[in-house]
Amino acid sequence: MKLSIEKKDYSKVKSEAVVLGVFEKFSFPKEPFCKTIEEEAKKARFDGNVGESFFLKGTHFDGKVVLVLGLGKEDEYSIEKIRVALSNAVRKLKERFIESAVFAIHPEKSKDDFKETISTIAEVIVLTNRKFDRYITDRKKLFFGLNEAIIVIKELNKKAEEGIKKGKTLSEAVVFARDLITLPSNEVTPTYLAQEAMSIAKAYNFKAKILNEKECKKLGMNAFLTVAQGSKNQPKFIHLTYQNENAKKSIGIIGKGLTFDSGGISLKPAQGMGAMKSDMSGAAAVLATMKAIGELKPEVNVEMIIAACENMPSGKAYRPGDIIYTMSGKSIEVQNTDAEGRLTLADAITYTQKQKVDEIIDLATLTGACMIALGPDIAGIMGNDQNLINSLISISKKTGDSLWQLPLEEGYFRFIKSPIADICNNSSVRWGGAITAGLFLKFFVEKKIKWAHIDIAGPAYRDDDLNENHKAEGAGFGVRLLVNYLLGQKKV
Repeated sequence: MKLSIEKKDYSKVKSEAVVLGVFEKFSFPKEPFCKTIEEEAKKARFDGNVGESFFLKGTHFDGKVVLVLGLGKEDEYSIEKIRVALSNAVRKLKERFIESAVFAIHPEKSKDDFKETISTIAEVIVLTNRKFDRYITDRKKLFFGLNEAIIVIKELNKKAEEGIKKGKTLSEAVVFARDLITLPSNEVTPTYLAQEAMSIAKAYNFKAKILNEKECKKLGMNAFLTVAQGSKNQPKFIHLTYQNENAKKSIGIIGKGLTFDSGGISLKPAQGMGAMKSDMSGAAAVLATMKAIGELKPEVNVEMIIAACENMPSGKAYRPGDIIYTMSGKSIEVQNTDAEGRLTLADAITYTQKQKVDEIIDLATLTGACMIALGPDIAGIMGNDQNLINSLISISKKTGDSLWQLPLEEGYFRFIKSPIADICNNSSVRWGGAITAGLFLKFFVEKKIKWAHIDIAGPAYRDDDLNENHKAEGAGFGVRLLVNYLLGQKKV
């Protein structure tokens, strides 16, 4: 898509359509046709609430279609409102098979930073417009949405230019993550993820290590390898390093990388198992983050880690009742082979700590329990440093990656104690599964390391359309969250 910003009268920009943003209480722009808008708005029961919209009858401005879009209260206009309203507008344009549009939605009136507002507008337009269609063979029946979008603003300035660049970069990164998640597991194997990582490393001159099974065994990554041993697809431990000469901090980002999770011997129900191709959504997010920071160059060092494998049932698969030793030397009693992600993450955390990082953030589709607690749109966050958690939650309100803090209740550790090993990978009770999974991971985190765990089981893969996300696709959840957090480290 061609995406640009212009200082121009929206009525004079060449396009098929105009998206005209208005605020509540009929605060329409002072134009000759405003009376017509007000009359049609009343018929459409349109009050200017966030996301409400209607098409004006006929065409205007030399044959343009006009979509009137509600932006809510002017004094509450923000990035959050823009995300909801604008995604609705792009969907409406696609329903009309419109290929070019100008967006007059008053970014200068946002209460948020102008650069971030422009970035958000760019992200929403690109991501709502773009739909995964790789496997549709009848291309003639497909409509690919907008091929040109122009954002009109009052003044062209450096912030506007930086905002459009950031928005393009972030949206491209999120699309990359979404595609990785949506692609099927017969294509996206651990080797495929490793190849994608190497391509990113070469493109941005990152240091890269791809450890094979033999190398992982030498390092003592028995928990990771145990999960992988049931599959014919070989595991890959992926490590990318980004370094900035002005960095004062080193941050580890870990993504859960189960390219398919059958549950292993503790086999999942058949219904819904196909969606388990998305069990590498954390890996997709951190890979996409590296792609974005290669362009945006934050002033921080980053160690990206993915323990990529499949969890499959076979004669070689691990069993309930097995006891394994981790890279840390601690032992785990396995009681459920479908609680596999925490095993791979245990070794990933230990390895990351050896890279002398100051902080670790992990993203994982870890528990159905988190989805039961928070639903399909919100990820759970927990950790050992409240300032880190607060910072991520604050950023999430701007990026659309909704977070809610869950408590790491130390008393619940009794539910994952093992009578014959250091810890058990499955809780002895049904309740609080997201918290006990978090406590399991914390068991492997050194006290000196600031750590946040984000359980993205709910929002990682969409069952419905939501804002700029599409049904039956990966969401790319966490990419913008991580990138913005890393960019913020230049202030440290």
